[in-house]
Amino acid sequence: MFTRVGIIALFACSWAVPAGVQAHPMLDRAVASYEEANFKTALHTFDAAARNADLSVEELLELFEMRALVHHALGDEVAMRADLRRLSAVRPSYQLGRLAPPPVRAAFEEVRKANGGALGVELRIEEKSLDGAPWMVARVLRVPEELVDHVTLQCSINNDSQTISRTSQGTSTRLQLPESGDHNGCAATARTRQGGVLFSAAVDAAIPLQLPRSANVFETPRYKSRSDEPKAKKKWPWIVAAAAVVVAGGVTAGIVISQRNKNSQTDVGGVTVNW
Repeated sequence: MFTRVGIIALFACSWAVPAGVQAHPMLDRAVASYEEANFKTALHTFDAAARNADLSVEELLELFEMRALVHHALGDEVAMRADLRRLSAVRPSYQLGRLAPPPVRAAFEEVRKANGGALGVELRIEEKSLDGAPWMVARVLRVPEELVDHVTLQCSINNDSQTISRTSQGTSTRLQLPESGDHNGCAATARTRQGGVLFSAAVDAAIPLQLPRSANVFETPRYKSRSDEPKAKKKWPWIVAAAAVVVAGGVTAGIVISQRNKNSQTDVGGVTVNW
């Protein structure tokens, strides 16, 4: 009875453990070879897994760490530091496991400090003009070799109602935009062969959505001449004409009065009253 219960409990535990936590079989064989001090076999298995196996991000990190230990055991410090740089590039906070000897830990701290400076990995998205057409280009800069399998770039256009995308092997890809060059934001990811995301980046819309395409906030102000202004009805000619009439009337009245004054001077002894 106890044996049957134990078997049932064993099966229950095996079903409860997620399959995803199990390492790739090639990694298990390579680690076993390392623990047996069969370093060349371990290195050959790790290299084969790096080239051919679809490893997750966590599995890649394990591969880089354990292969660095193998390189250290074989006296290849250059190759050891190359794998440590891959570890630091993907996850600067990574902690080495119990199997790592002190020299490897010290080298990893040096590499981590170097990668934390200006030499850190960068996934850059830029807008470029190629053959007169607008393109978005995504590139992974300062990335160690044998790390990124492919890069995916996608952009939202037409007020988020449509998304265009492209994936390319290697560390760069490019995507042609509509003729206007407008987009509502782009995002890029650098991935493993299995599709795990190693690095990601995004950029905002190319132009503010509230502005029309023809708007140019840097346009030089244009000053209009009087000839450019719309022809409006002007009141001043009428005012001048009225003033002229008044002046003319005044002159005429003055002439008449003056003439009367002359005529009045010929009448001796008479009294003339001019109004």
